[in-house]
Amino acid sequence: MSEQPQPEPQRTQAIMPEDGGGWHRIDAGPHLHVMFHPNRQLLGREADGVLRKSIVVAVAGKSEQALRFDPFSVGSHYHIRPTFRGRQIPLWVEEGQRPLEVALKFFEKPLRFRGLLAQAEEDEVASRLDDADLARAARQIQELDAAAGGMPTA
Repeated sequence: MSEQPQPEPQRTQAIMPEDGGGWHRIDAGPHLHVMFHPNRQLLGREADGVLRKSIVVAVAGKSEQALRFDPFSVGSHYHIRPTFRGRQIPLWVEEGQRPLEVALKFFEKPLRFRGLLAQAEEDEVASRLDDADLARAARQIQELDAAAGGMPTA
């Protein structure tokens, strides 16, 4: 009996959250599904005083996250094609900046956002995005955050 090669373990890709439970759907145009949570606390985690804002992005019609921005009050980062235990890329927050402002710069500078989508192997959608849709999404996130007691809107 010959031994069969063992398959590589599959990395489980993060799925988009459902509406509710603190998640808010953001209108980012017809090509993207974007959700925002002003303080995502993981079940079973002890309270540690860290504010965990989160923005998740999928291509419309897909359930897997293409991008996730975690502008936490401590350890801000983002993910491209997030998996459970995937690589975290630091969001460099300078003195005087708020982590959410840094994350929203990707929406406010559409070429940067398109570049991240391209890295997530979503080039076709990246090329079809409307700059105004991304700017509107950033404003909605700012407004929801302000309503939740986060940063003030401009």
